[in-house]
Amino acid sequence: MRRFILALVLCFAVCGLGMAQNNNQQLQITNGPVIEGVGDTWAVVAWTTNEGSSSVLRYGTDQNNLSQTAQQDYQKSQSSQGANHRVKIDNLQPGTTYYFKVDSGQAQQTGSSASSNVGQFTTKQAGQAAQSGQNGQGNLQITQGPNAMRVGDTWAVVTWTTNTGGSSVVHYGTDANNLNQIAQAPYANGSNDTRHRVRITGLQPNTTYYFTVDSGEGQGTGTQAKSNVSQFVTKAQGQR
Repeated sequence: MRRFILALVLCFAVCGLGMAQNNNQQLQITNGPVIEGVGDTWAVVAWTTNEGSSSVLRYGTDQNNLSQTAQQDYQKSQSSQGANHRVKIDNLQPGTTYYFKVDSGQAQQTGSSASSNVGQFTTKQAGQAAQSGQNGQGNLQITQGPNAMRVGDTWAVVTWTTNTGGSSVVHYGTDANNLNQIAQAPYANGSNDTRHRVRITGLQPNTTYYFTVDSGEGQGTGTQAKSNVSQFVTKAQGQR
């Protein structure tokens, strides 16, 4: 009986230690926030967290009074690379400097929250946004790929390059007409030849998968680019 009680106490102690270790994994902003695009009356802000959480952006023209808010639906983490957050703000004033911070709360695993430092952006002058696509950087474009760079029995790595920073999303599935599964990586920064790399996990061995890649809200342009459907075949089980 003593041995049973001792084993039970030991079990609770180990479980408690495990829970404490898990709770130490607090929600964190792992990339960003990044200004994906700015127009004369709108802006798009993106960031990445280490797990699923809410997407709230607080902003205003006074950095000490961020009283306005914009938000998107709760973002769930689809992979070990975390969850991407993207919030669009509308009805801004042209040629105006805005200050902002992002909040992600009620994390998927811990119920914790994370906030960024205060950042800023300046909206374009009225009508300037319409000209930026023609005379500025131009629209976001996929300049290379996509390619299934590496493929295993239950995973694959897809890469591609764009002409400016943008999101990194892969839509995939075993039916070319129904790409209803999603994998993504943190927002890719940069203004020239930005590389995107997304790892897909949980695949079936020896199976043909179809996919498209999507880079949205290009940095400085607010545009997006999507590829044609491509495919890869996973290796036989146990084959790396």
